[in-house]
Amino acid sequence: MTAPRLVIVADDLTGAADSAGRAVQAGLDAVIYPAGGVNPTDDPTFARTVAISTDSRALSPEAAAARVALAVAEAAGWGPAVWYKKIDSTLRGHLGAELAALVDTLGPATRVAICPAFPAQGRGLEDGYLVYTGVAPRSLYLPSRLAEQTNLPTAAIPLAVVRRGVDGLAAVLSATNEAQLLVIDGMTDDDLAIIVAAARRLGLVLCGSAGMVAPLAATLSAGPGRTVHTTHREGPLLTVVGSAGNVAQAQVRAVVEAGCMRARTAGPEWHGLDLLDAASHPVGDWLLHLPAPEPGTPLEGPAARCEAARLADLVAASVARLEPSELILVGGDTATYVLRGLGIERLDVVAELLPGIPLTEGIDAAGGRRRIVLKPGSFGDEQVLVTLWRLLRVERREPV
Repeated sequence: MTAPRLVIVADDLTGAADSAGRAVQAGLDAVIYPAGGVNPTDDPTFARTVAISTDSRALSPEAAAARVALAVAEAAGWGPAVWYKKIDSTLRGHLGAELAALVDTLGPATRVAICPAFPAQGRGLEDGYLVYTGVAPRSLYLPSRLAEQTNLPTAAIPLAVVRRGVDGLAAVLSATNEAQLLVIDGMTDDDLAIIVAAARRLGLVLCGSAGMVAPLAATLSAGPGRTVHTTHREGPLLTVVGSAGNVAQAQVRAVVEAGCMRARTAGPEWHGLDLLDAASHPVGDWLLHLPAPEPGTPLEGPAARCEAARLADLVAASVARLEPSELILVGGDTATYVLRGLGIERLDVVAELLPGIPLTEGIDAAGGRRRIVLKPGSFGDEQVLVTLWRLLRVERREPV
């Protein structure tokens, strides 16, 4: 393969997955490596898109930077690459430290165009501030967030410049040559397409949420990519919600109200949870979720990851007992621990069911395959889990 492949380096698993899903939607095939490193027996160069999760969001800035540097150095050995540094669309994580590691590994001449907007999920950037219903207006300023973690020179490019078009934006980016990190406003998909085109013209590395991946992938020659086929097997659908945020909790309530899945709360005494309840019900589709947190409970950090790991133990027992046909995993930490428990080493992306929510085929060390949907905890409206259930169970969507 002479054409460069798209290499996405994400700080968590669902971030790698939503970006890979966007690439597939744009016409490229994609694989995801959920544990950072590539299996020594695998050859990542068979795919046009390779998405790597460094699982570094919960680490210290120094440890996160080290994981990014290792992942980039390894991927650089695969041949020509178009790099994409995936960051969270709500600016969580060690953005500056990881970008500094990327620049240091790729070379000091590297310049990065940054826009975390994902219009399909209601996220944008204006005047350098995150625009998202989940945060107070003008409360998260991306240039300041970067400056907290890196000394790399940074410049902010306003929306008015983006809307001059590709030529106008490229001229400003070229003239702003003292800055290595270029924070660029974007609110619409058209804005993102302009940013991608201007950055590609100047040879800049792109950094953002999954929003810019589709226009970036569209600029790459699709060529004869792999088509991933899956065979649907009988069995219940098992949905696992490990995110305790308000968005995910509202989505759980919508499932309960719709009655499409039988919901169970995975509390501290989960080992006593009756998963089948066969005495009164036939085996059906299930949703397992963590209880709503008490007010003031941190939703990220070591305690939250321990809860995700505990939930993964229940999922392993549930998978063995229910033998589900598909898994829907909600939340990056939850997905990481569940896949680790199931021995999944690689995910082949089959299709993007909804923006940023892909259907994948998980492959374990023995070659076993399992259909898995990955969804970030904050993605989608209140009905998104009901919609995914309908796509998989009612419409029986079989990607071709």
